[in-house]
Amino acid sequence: MNDAQLILASREDPRAFRQLYDRWAGRLLAYFYARVRDPEVSADLLAETFAVAYERRHRFRDTGRPGGAWLYGIARKELSHFFRRRSVDRNALRRLGLTVPPLDDESIARMEELADAEREAPALRAAMARMTGRERQAVELRVVDELEYGEIAARLGCTEGSARTRVHRGLARLTNLLEVNS
Repeated sequence: MNDAQLILASREDPRAFRQLYDRWAGRLLAYFYARVRDPEVSADLLAETFAVAYERRHRFRDTGRPGGAWLYGIARKELSHFFRRRSVDRNALRRLGLTVPPLDDESIARMEELADAEREAPALRAAMARMTGRERQAVELRVVDELEYGEIAARLGCTEGSARTRVHRGLARLTNLLEVNS
Protein backbone atom coordinates (compact mmCIF):
# COMPACT_ATOMS: atom_id res chain seq x y z
CA MET A 1 0.00 0.00 0.00
CA ASN A 2 1.14 3.54 -0.61
CA ASP A 3 1.34 6.09 2.23
CA ALA A 4 -2.10 7.57 1.66
CA GLN A 5 -3.66 4.11 1.69
CA LEU A 6 -1.85 3.28 4.94
CA ILE A 7 -3.12 6.46 6.58
CA LEU A 8 -6.68 5.70 5.51
CA ALA A 9 -6.40 2.04 6.58
CA SER A 10 -5.01 3.08 9.98
CA ARG A 11 -8.40 4.50 10.88
CA GLU A 12 -9.62 0.94 11.36
CA ASP A 13 -6.33 -0.93 11.80
CA PRO A 14 -3.55 0.63 13.90
CA ARG A 15 -1.07 -1.85 12.37
CA ALA A 16 -1.29 0.16 9.15
CA PHE A 17 -0.10 3.22 11.05
CA ARG A 18 2.84 1.18 12.35
CA GLN A 19 3.79 0.41 8.75
CA LEU A 20 3.66 4.11 7.98
CA TYR A 21 5.85 4.79 11.02
CA ASP A 22 8.36 2.14 9.98
CA ARG A 23 8.51 3.59 6.48
CA TRP A 24 9.03 7.23 7.50
CA ALA A 25 10.57 7.37 11.00
CA GLY A 26 14.18 7.19 9.82
CA ARG A 27 13.78 9.91 7.24
CA LEU A 28 11.91 12.20 9.61
CA LEU A 29 14.45 11.61 12.36
CA ALA A 30 17.21 12.61 9.95
CA TYR A 31 15.18 15.68 8.94
CA PHE A 32 14.94 16.78 12.58
CA TYR A 33 18.51 15.93 13.50
CA ALA A 34 19.89 17.86 10.53
CA ARG A 35 18.06 20.94 11.81
CA VAL A 36 18.46 20.79 15.60
CA ARG A 37 21.66 18.69 15.97
CA ASP A 38 20.37 17.29 19.24
CA PRO A 39 19.49 13.59 19.35
CA GLU A 40 17.14 13.86 22.34
CA VAL A 41 15.22 16.76 20.81
CA SER A 42 15.12 14.98 17.44
CA ALA A 43 13.60 11.91 19.06
CA ASP A 44 11.04 14.07 20.89
CA LEU A 45 10.09 15.87 17.69
CA LEU A 46 9.68 12.53 15.91
CA ALA A 47 7.44 11.21 18.68
CA GLU A 48 5.33 14.37 18.65
CA THR A 49 5.01 14.29 14.86
CA PHE A 50 3.69 10.75 14.86
CA ALA A 51 1.42 11.41 17.84
CA VAL A 52 -0.14 14.34 15.96
CA ALA A 53 -0.39 12.29 12.77
CA TYR A 54 -2.09 9.46 14.64
CA GLU A 55 -4.56 11.84 16.26
CA ARG A 56 -5.34 13.53 12.92
CA ARG A 57 -5.46 10.45 10.69
CA HIS A 58 -9.27 10.61 10.65
CA ARG A 59 -9.08 14.07 9.06
CA PHE A 60 -6.63 13.01 6.34
CA ARG A 61 -8.03 13.35 2.80
CA ASP A 62 -6.42 11.56 -0.11
CA THR A 63 -6.10 14.40 -2.62
CA GLY A 64 -3.49 12.64 -4.72
CA ARG A 65 -0.54 14.17 -2.89
CA PRO A 66 1.86 11.66 -1.35
CA GLY A 67 1.09 10.71 2.23
CA GLY A 68 4.72 11.43 3.07
CA ALA A 69 4.08 15.07 2.19
CA TRP A 70 1.33 15.12 4.83
CA LEU A 71 3.78 13.77 7.41
CA TYR A 72 6.45 16.30 6.44
CA GLY A 73 3.87 19.06 6.78
CA ILE A 74 3.21 17.97 10.34
CA ALA A 75 6.96 17.65 10.95
CA ARG A 76 7.60 21.20 9.69
CA LYS A 77 4.93 22.57 12.04
CA GLU A 78 6.39 20.67 14.98
CA LEU A 79 9.84 21.99 14.17
CA SER A 80 8.46 25.49 13.93
CA HIS A 81 6.78 25.12 17.33
CA PHE A 82 10.04 23.85 18.77
CA PHE A 83 12.00 26.83 17.51
CA ARG A 84 9.34 29.20 18.84
CA ARG A 85 9.32 27.73 22.32
CA ARG A 86 12.85 26.22 22.21
CA SER A 87 11.73 23.09 23.95
CA VAL A 88 9.67 20.04 23.24
CA ASP A 89 7.28 18.85 25.88
CA ARG A 90 6.82 15.16 26.39
CA ASN A 91 3.04 15.23 26.02
CA ALA A 92 3.19 12.90 23.03
CA LEU A 93 4.97 10.27 25.05
CA ARG A 94 2.54 10.56 27.94
CA ARG A 95 -0.45 10.39 25.56
CA LEU A 96 0.94 7.24 24.04
CA GLY A 97 2.00 5.85 27.41
CA LEU A 98 5.62 5.51 26.29
CA THR A 99 8.86 6.13 28.06
CA VAL A 100 11.93 6.95 26.06
CA PRO A 101 15.12 5.25 27.14
CA PRO A 102 18.21 7.42 27.01
CA LEU A 103 19.89 7.33 23.63
CA ASP A 104 23.07 5.32 23.44
CA ASP A 105 26.13 6.19 21.38
CA GLU A 106 25.06 3.80 18.60
CA SER A 107 21.67 5.51 18.26
CA ILE A 108 23.27 8.95 18.15
CA ALA A 109 25.74 7.74 15.50
CA ARG A 110 22.82 6.36 13.45
CA MET A 111 21.06 9.74 13.59
CA GLU A 112 24.21 11.44 12.40
CA GLU A 113 24.44 8.95 9.51
CA LEU A 114 20.82 9.66 8.58
CA ALA A 115 21.46 13.41 8.65
CA ASP A 116 24.51 12.96 6.43
CA ALA A 117 22.40 10.88 4.07
CA GLU A 118 19.83 13.67 3.86
CA ARG A 119 22.57 16.14 2.84
CA GLU A 120 23.63 13.70 0.13
CA ALA A 121 20.09 13.30 -1.19
CA PRO A 122 20.44 15.76 -4.12
CA ALA A 123 23.55 13.95 -5.40
CA LEU A 124 21.82 10.61 -4.92
CA ARG A 125 18.74 11.76 -6.86
CA ALA A 126 20.95 13.03 -9.68
CA ALA A 127 22.86 9.75 -9.83
CA MET A 128 19.62 7.73 -9.78
CA ALA A 129 18.31 9.81 -12.67
CA ARG A 130 21.35 8.83 -14.74
CA MET A 131 20.77 5.11 -14.20
CA THR A 132 18.74 2.99 -16.60
CA GLY A 133 15.17 2.25 -15.60
CA ARG A 134 16.07 -1.37 -14.96
CA GLU A 135 18.99 -0.49 -12.69
CA ARG A 136 16.99 2.10 -10.80
CA GLN A 137 14.01 -0.21 -10.29
CA ALA A 138 16.16 -3.06 -8.93
CA VAL A 139 17.95 -0.74 -6.49
CA GLU A 140 14.71 0.91 -5.35
CA LEU A 141 13.03 -2.44 -4.72
CA ARG A 142 15.94 -3.64 -2.59
CA VAL A 143 17.09 -0.48 -0.84
CA VAL A 144 14.03 1.78 -0.67
CA ASP A 145 11.27 -0.83 -0.43
CA GLU A 146 13.56 -3.25 1.47
CA LEU A 147 12.17 -6.28 -0.35
CA GLU A 148 13.69 -9.73 -0.20
CA TYR A 149 15.21 -11.04 -3.42
CA GLY A 150 12.35 -13.49 -3.99
CA GLU A 151 9.84 -10.62 -4.00
CA ILE A 152 12.11 -8.52 -6.20
CA ALA A 153 12.31 -11.41 -8.67
CA ALA A 154 8.52 -11.71 -8.71
CA ARG A 155 8.10 -7.98 -9.36
CA LEU A 156 10.77 -7.93 -12.06
CA GLY A 157 9.57 -11.15 -13.67
CA CYS A 158 12.93 -12.90 -13.39
CA THR A 159 14.68 -15.54 -11.32
CA GLU A 160 15.98 -14.77 -7.84
CA GLY A 161 19.54 -15.09 -9.11
CA SER A 162 18.84 -12.56 -11.85
CA ALA A 163 17.27 -10.24 -9.29
CA ARG A 164 20.43 -10.45 -7.16
CA THR A 165 22.56 -9.70 -10.19
CA ARG A 166 20.42 -6.71 -11.19
CA VAL A 167 20.54 -5.26 -7.69
CA HIS A 168 24.31 -5.81 -7.46
CA ARG A 169 24.92 -4.19 -10.84
CA GLY A 170 22.56 -1.33 -10.04
CA LEU A 171 24.32 -0.63 -6.75
CA ALA A 172 27.72 -0.82 -8.44
CA ARG A 173 26.56 1.66 -11.10
CA LEU A 174 25.10 3.96 -8.46
CA THR A 175 28.35 3.87 -6.48
CA ASN A 176 30.31 4.67 -9.63
CA LEU A 177 28.01 7.59 -10.50
CA LEU A 178 28.27 8.99 -6.97
CA GLU A 179 32.07 8.73 -6.99
CA VAL A 180 32.30 10.46 -10.37
CA ASN A 181 30.12 13.35 -9.17
CA SER A 182 31.92 13.88 -5.85
